[in-house]
Amino acid sequence: MMRAPILASLRAGVRRRVAPPPAAWRLAARSISVSGDSGLNLPTAGEPASGRPDLYIYDLCPFCTRSRMIFGLKNVPHRLNWLAYDDEATPKALIGKKMAPILHIKGEKPMGESLDIVRRIDEDPTWGPPIMQPATGREDLKNFEKEFWPLMRRLLHPRFLRVYLPELAHGGAREYFIRRHPIDGPNGEERPSLEEWTKMGDEMQAEWYDASYVNSVELIEGLNAELPILEELIDSETSVSPGGVGYDDVLFYCRVRHITIVRGIELGPKAKAYLESMSMRTDIPLLTCMKL
Repeated sequence: MMRAPILASLRAGVRRRVAPPPAAWRLAARSISVSGDSGLNLPTAGEPASGRPDLYIYDLCPFCTRSRMIFGLKNVPHRLNWLAYDDEATPKALIGKKMAPILHIKGEKPMGESLDIVRRIDEDPTWGPPIMQPATGREDLKNFEKEFWPLMRRLLHPRFLRVYLPELAHGGAREYFIRRHPIDGPNGEERPSLEEWTKMGDEMQAEWYDASYVNSVELIEGLNAELPILEELIDSETSVSPGGVGYDDVLFYCRVRHITIVRGIELGPKAKAYLESMSMRTDIPLLTCMKL
């Protein structure tokens, strides 16, 4: 039995109470289900309804956020299926491997890969003409993700385990997440490889997660010192690049959305306006209601 605080509390089902998202958010999906071994009467993978695609996702996954954006932007009715994080059977039954997101349209073979899903929905005349501007290949956006994602990951991953996310709703899913996501050490140790992480054992893994959460103040200060760069990266509240919403937004919003779960993060006016606008237009709530 793991004795570290994080898993002791998670196994006991301790949860922070969170407020529901504002009523103003419309829910294009209109139907939400969860798959996995959580003790509930849960659906299994099957044929989607005619005219309403199925999208299998995790809320914590930036690639899943990518795939969801086009459904909100084009107001496409769909069913969101929240995969339990330790559910390997459902995605394997659909596409042959554990991966999300997965799109399943009635009469078609299920497909993975977030950008392919965006393209499939955007270019289908069933849901209107295409709206997405092509990717510009901006190097500053690439550099932002490359430079700051490691720091953001250290803040996000311990928090995902402490708030309510559908894919981590039971202890097995949370333990599976920890085992699959190495994190930097409490004394400056570099993030280990998955093989090295596995050899460390469950208890040390949990201790490193605990330490990363406890040391949040220092990490938040470091990130806040760099976040003003967002004011330079963002063109307007409607799109990160000139010309309107497009694939640059798909690649950018999926990363910055999740930092709204971190209490103490200081966003500039352009970043705040962009996140709030994109959240409303894509019908993907920010995580501000469960800040930690």
